[in-house]
Amino acid sequence: MRKFFLSLLLAAAGLGGAHAAEVINLAIGEWAPFTSEKDPKGKLLETVVTEAFKLEGIEVKYSYYPWKRSSTMVEEGQSDGSFPWGKIPEREATFVFAKSPVMTDESVYFFPKSVPFDWKTIDDLKKYKVGVTIGYKNETVYKNKGIAAESVPQEELNFKKLAAGRLDVYETSKEVGYALIAKHLTPEEAKLITHHPKASEQMEYYIFFSKKNPKAKMYADKFDSGLAKLKASGGYAKIFAK
Repeated sequence: MRKFFLSLLLAAAGLGGAHAAEVINLAIGEWAPFTSEKDPKGKLLETVVTEAFKLEGIEVKYSYYPWKRSSTMVEEGQSDGSFPWGKIPEREATFVFAKSPVMTDESVYFFPKSVPFDWKTIDDLKKYKVGVTIGYKNETVYKNKGIAAESVPQEELNFKKLAAGRLDVYETSKEVGYALIAKHLTPEEAKLITHHPKASEQMEYYIFFSKKNPKAKMYADKFDSGLAKLKASGGYAKIFAK
């Protein structure tokens, strides 16, 4: 009888059945169509990360902040990880990166149609009014190259400045850029902006984890394993085909 009641108590406490999935907390920002707090169609990479970890028995919980704050929270150990980020030496020294990129994406230079913008190397940007978003890798890239750039906290503000003629050029993902234009600019403003036909770079984007978390290496390995399984099953391709 005692064993019977003990079994009931364990079941009620959630201890008598299967173990609950481990939970990982990730801090991310607004970057539709890849990550978004409010746009249900803007969560492509959230779906990838959720499904990859799910295949390894890990549940993902998301918190949304400006990108700079998301990075700082991971660095300080207030969150387990964040994505999607490009690899640069400063970040590799600060975080534990998964080996496999979450995705590869094409970046381009956006500019007003009224500006005769052209480029061959990044040094050509020095003769233009350049925009950058706080916390993005180009802050460091431009600084190291001696390119003066105007910083703003949200990416969509750069597109508003392009439409208003206050910027000459801004680099970002082509897909994200046109999503921001459609969402934040009027049709009249959108018509004022175009992008250079030559890709500025093919960017690999990664997930990284807090070095203050002793499970960081394990999380990175689990993500790599889950992502490989997701791709092998065809699930990765299906997410981007929707």
